[in-house]
Amino acid sequence: MISMRHSSRVQWVALIAALALPLAGCTKKKPVVEDGDGPPDPQKYVQAALTAMDEGSKLEDVHSTFQEGCDLHKSEEFQIPIHVKACFNTGVTAAKLGDNNKAIAYYKTALKGDSTFKPAVQNLTYSLLQAGKASDALPYYESYIKANPTDAEMVNNYAGTLGESGKFDEGVKVIEDLLFKDPKDTGAYKTLARIYFLQGNYRMSQLASANALKFTPEDGDIHNNIGLTFLKEGKEGEAVAAFKEALKLDENNIQANMNLGLIALKAADWQQAAESFNRVLSQEPGNADARIGLAVAYRGIAEFDSAIEEYDKILKVNSCNRLALMNKAVVQGLFLDDYKSSLKTYDAHRKCHPDVNIDDRVAVVAKAQEEEDEMRRQQAELEKQLEELERQAKEYKPKLQAKAERARRVFAKYAEVEQDPSWAEALEDQIEQIQFALESEDFSFMQEAALYLDEFIVSYYEYALEKSPEEWTDESNVIEAPKAAEEGAPAEGSEAPADGAEAAPADGGEGEAAPAEEGAATEEAAPAEEGAATEEAAPAEEGAATEEAAPAEEEAAPAAEEASE
Repeated sequence: MISMRHSSRVQWVALIAALALPLAGCTKKKPVVEDGDGPPDPQKYVQAALTAMDEGSKLEDVHSTFQEGCDLHKSEEFQIPIHVKACFNTGVTAAKLGDNNKAIAYYKTALKGDSTFKPAVQNLTYSLLQAGKASDALPYYESYIKANPTDAEMVNNYAGTLGESGKFDEGVKVIEDLLFKDPKDTGAYKTLARIYFLQGNYRMSQLASANALKFTPEDGDIHNNIGLTFLKEGKEGEAVAAFKEALKLDENNIQANMNLGLIALKAADWQQAAESFNRVLSQEPGNADARIGLAVAYRGIAEFDSAIEEYDKILKVNSCNRLALMNKAVVQGLFLDDYKSSLKTYDAHRKCHPDVNIDDRVAVVAKAQEEEDEMRRQQAELEKQLEELERQAKEYKPKLQAKAERARRVFAKYAEVEQDPSWAEALEDQIEQIQFALESEDFSFMQEAALYLDEFIVSYYEYALEKSPEEWTDESNVIEAPKAAEEGAPAEGSEAPADGAEAAPADGGEGEAAPAEEGAATEEAAPAEEGAATEEAAPAEEGAATEEAAPAEEEAAPAAEEASE
């Protein structure tokens, strides 16, 4: 909801001013209060909490210590009066933690101890306004003003609360009385602008804000209020300019940041929205509206886990916050596909808000959950089947290798049978396919390759060998391939010569001397007698040069040379 201040900001007492400091990540232990033998002293708890706060303890621990001090008045053993400051500070820390209902309860307890304690009246009425209970705040103002009729600030706040309660004329009348006494009362003009705004009289609201600016032009709240009237008139550009002007004067202005953040969400400017809401939360960590806005911004920039964290922070304080429950369930179901968690969150929403119908939303998530469960079941079944196929493939691999080798032995066995050479080529193709199947480790592929090989070999027997394929189809039958002859062994049916004997020529004639290597010259036969001419040896190959035969003795060399000429 767009925020507008109707009065001066609620002031926290000096006792807890340091609570605005960041306390996240502190590691100090919870403060311990030492009580003597007598009745416990609430002031000791207040002092211990303040000391712990100064030392950087967790806000939760500081709050718990204040609460213990306040609750001492409930003791049946000791008659301890209500300690106003302990109860008031308990309310303040509860508000800081985002538990507005608890804050209201402890402010009321503080006022039971002292109905004129102004900070408690201010904070209680402010908290009631935040809770949408403006009418409940009126009696507390009236009681205080009756005791303090000259407190202009509280009278001004009372007028604003009358406007929030729908009592516009009464609120305007109270403001007119204030302005009659002090025409320069900026706070009164701001409250008057708020009342006119609530009434729908935007022109008068702008006039009241303009009068306030005459006296305090540096007040960011006034620019924020002017921006709201522009929004109502449909002038969004002027409204954004007014909110930014407010932030120029005070970058931490809570209402201006809230309003700018909400406009940014509407425009899907997620970064601007996150920046604005973070500024609000730096001052009011318990501001649930700002935290929800921040979570929506995180969702917009797809930081879904961060969005869930913000919703959880709200639900930790108020487990039934409707917007936090609804938005968390949406993020879990639609963006994170965490259907079980989404249904659990919706169930919590139903328990907290049984009057709100969310059946359609739950049905969408429940259907998605069923589909996911079925998909996971199918996936598990598929994985189981794949594991079985892998096991079968592992077991079948050596069988397929053996089948391929058996096929080779068939072809080796019948290699001498006259047949078309394409059968041998086709076998190699089949073996290659089997190798592919083995490398794939795909059981179905391996079975298919084996089937094709069987069909091929059966065809080979029937058409190439013209035999029955029973030898192949009977897998118990071992097919033996002929052993290859050893190198240098005699042909089948021949007899080896006796040791030391030379083989006779085939035609029974004298064997000719084997020629020398190609290109080598042959020697001439040695002469039978000294001085006799030698015959030329026939050349080993046509065209090859011949050498003269070496003489039997050295003295025969000249005659041999003459004979060769």
